Amino acid sequence: MKNRTVITLGLIIILCAALLIKNYGCSSSVPELEGWYEPADEIIVKNKDISLALQRNESSWFINEQAYPGDAGLIESMERKARDFKLLDLVSDKGYYNKYDLTDETGVLVTVKGKGKVLRKILIGKAGSTNNHSYIRVDDRREIYLASGIMKSDFSIPAGDLRDKRIFDVKSSDIKSFSINYGGKNFSFELNQSKSGTDKEEKAQSSKWICREYENIRLDDSSVDSILALFSPLKAAEFPENAEKKNMGKSICKVNISYADKKIELEIYSIKDQDMNLASSSVSKYLFTLGKWQTEKLFIKSITDLAVKK
Repeated sequence: MKNRTVITLGLIIILCAALLIKNYGCSSSVPELEGWYEPADEIIVKNKDISLALQRNESSWFINEQAYPGDAGLIESMERKARDFKLLDLVSDKGYYNKYDLTDETGVLVTVKGKGKVLRKILIGKAGSTNNHSYIRVDDRREIYLASGIMKSDFSIPAGDLRDKRIFDVKSSDIKSFSINYGGKNFSFELNQSKSGTDKEEKAQSSKWICREYENIRLDDSSVDSILALFSPLKAAEFPENAEKKNMGKSICKVNISYADKKIELEIYSIKDQDMNLASSSVSKYLFTLGKWQTEKLFIKSITDLAVKK
């Protein structure tokens, strides 16, 4: 019995020793990377196809020398990827960079800075054998590591895809009136003042919105609300490069929105880019496109399209 106990204790000691040796070996070959607590204010991405210079000013991000407003959510996701990835294993300390796409020509170089200090520098190579794993180099070290939570595709993003697509954001509840001019017809919508009356029957039979040009037609509130939903927020589909207003073609639709003593204008043109109409707004200096699902709601052919179905 005593011998069996001694043998059992011996096996436990051997297993514990092996575990300690393994953990020591891993910690020595795979370094602990320090994160950062203050938000980064610069992210630079370079490879053979893309060159990005992203800069933060207060809570806003801007893209490249043109200082295009950036989508803060997308850019901050890039920062988190660069900060929070995990090193899993040391693959090589001998080089062999070509084999893992870790050369200047094949890798994606990401540099994250804060207050002028380099917080992290990563060269990302080809993907590992499983998704979400990549071969990388960190902070100019010669070693190659296998890492999780970081991929080339996380940073190989065209500048246009990182732009803030919001043109304006007006809540439906704030809009008091709006108008749409399309196809030579004007449709002026206002809140129905009689809707606030005390007669229950009258309120039940009236709509929240009326069209001044067709006051005798009862509007379907959900149809009007679906138009207003476009404005909260109105998002561009794309920002075509080199688009100029003089080349936009004929104006085919004008929208005016009134809210809180302010006005916003939206104009849609006949010229298309990738089958989407070009557009402009009084609150944006950039020309943009709108998707068909947006324009088809604004292109009102007849007031009956918005009327209560009998």
